Amino acid sequence: MSESMIFEASPDTSIVFGGVTWHTLLGSNLPAQSVKAAVANKATHYVAAGPHSASCGTLKISSDLAKVKGRSFYSAAAIFAQAHQGGVFLTTHEMADGSVWVAGVHDGNILRGTDVLLSQEEAERLVAEVESRFKDSSSAVNLVKSEFDLEPYFNARTKLAPVKSAFQKIPRPLLLVLGTLLGLIVLDTAWDQYRKYQSKKALELEAQQPVDAHSEWANALNEWAGSVVVDGPKGLAAVVHGLGRAPMDIGGWDLNKARCKAVPGAWSCSADYDAGIGATNLSFVANLPPGWTASWNGLTGAVGSWTVPAHREMIDRAGIQAIPDFSLNYISKLQEVLPAFRSVELSPPMAVQIPEPQVAVKNGSHQQMVAVPYPADNTEGIERPSVQTIELVAPLRSLMVLPIINETTIQSVSFVVEGMTSIPSLRDSLFTAKLVGEMYVR
Repeated sequence: MSESMIFEASPDTSIVFGGVTWHTLLGSNLPAQSVKAAVANKATHYVAAGPHSASCGTLKISSDLAKVKGRSFYSAAAIFAQAHQGGVFLTTHEMADGSVWVAGVHDGNILRGTDVLLSQEEAERLVAEVESRFKDSSSAVNLVKSEFDLEPYFNARTKLAPVKSAFQKIPRPLLLVLGTLLGLIVLDTAWDQYRKYQSKKALELEAQQPVDAHSEWANALNEWAGSVVVDGPKGLAAVVHGLGRAPMDIGGWDLNKARCKAVPGAWSCSADYDAGIGATNLSFVANLPPGWTASWNGLTGAVGSWTVPAHREMIDRAGIQAIPDFSLNYISKLQEVLPAFRSVELSPPMAVQIPEPQVAVKNGSHQQMVAVPYPADNTEGIERPSVQTIELVAPLRSLMVLPIINETTIQSVSFVVEGMTSIPSLRDSLFTAKLVGEMYVR
C-alpha cells in the first residue's frame, strides 16, 4: 500500500491521509522542538506540537507538489485529533484505491503507529491491537466514522507547515532592510573606488597641467565664508535686550516664558502669558506693546509675538581662532564666569563639511572637471574650519557677562519665569534662561 494519499479539497487546499510520522514531545517550547524534529527527520513539512497537543508530525512531500505556489497541506490525522479531544478514538476510512486509512487519538494526541494506509486485513489487525492496548485502562476505545465537516479544522493546529531554511526564517521586512544595507555597502564600496579612480586621474592630469590647489581651496573657503553669518557679542546683547522687552503683565495676563529664535535678518520672538483674574482677550490686545501681534492658547493662554532686528555680519575667515588659542584664551574667560551659570556644555570641535573645489583640465580633445585634493603639505591661510556647539542654562542676568567670540552664531535664547517661590542666588533667579549657539574655530 502507498505510504500517503493526498486528497485535493480545493484548488489551493489538500488533505494528507497517512504517511505522517508522529512524535510525542515533552518539555517546554514545543513549537521550537517541532522544528528541530522536522529538520532531524529531513522532512519538508511538519505539524507543530503545542499547548493543544504534544504530537508533532513530520512528512516528506514530493518536490513537485511542495513547490506549487499557494498550495496548503493539512493532516487528516491532526484534523481527527482536533475533532476528538477527550478520550480514545479510532477511525477507519476506505480510500479510492481500496486501501484503508487508520487513525487513532488519545486525549488529542495521535497514537503511535496510526495515521497509516493499510490493506483491509492489516487495518483490522491494527484496530484490534489498539483496542487491546487500552483493554485494562479506564479509557474505552471509541470507534467512530471519519465523516464530518473538515473545513472548520483547517487551521494552524492541523496545517503541515513547510520546513524553512535559516534564510527563509528571516522576516521579509528584515530581509528588505538587510538587502538595502547590502546595496548601500556595495554602493559605498563602488563610490569609494570611483573616488579613488577620480583622484588618481586628477593627480595624473594635474601632473600634466599643474593646478594651484592652495588657491583653489582658498576660493572654496572664501565662498563658504560668504554664506555664513555670525552674531558675536553685539548680536547677543541685541537679542537679550529684545527678549527683555516682554512685560511681566499685559492687561491682567501674567508672563510665563519667552523665547527668540534666529531667522534670516532678524529674531522671531514670542512670549506666553497666563490669564489672571478678570483678564480677557480684549484686555490683552488693548495693552500689547507696539509692533506685537496676539494669538491664543485655549481660554487661559495668550501668546504675544514680535520681531527683533538682527545686524549679523559675514564671518571673517582670517579672524577664526585656532583651536589651541581658543582653548587657552576663550575657555579661560568662560571659566572665570562659570559660577554665574547653572550649566554650560561645549561640544568637541566638529569639522565643517566643505566640498572639494572642482577645476576644468584638458583631457585630450575635451575638458574634464576634476576635484582638487586638499594640499595637506601647504595649509597656511586655508585652514579648514570646525564648529563647537554651546548650550547653557543660567539666570537671565548672567547672559550679560557671557563671553562669546565674534565667530558665534546664536540659534535661540529663551527664559521661563520660575515664580515667587524661587530663592535668588548666583546661579538661580526669578528668570531662568537657556542659550543655544555655535562657535567657529580652526
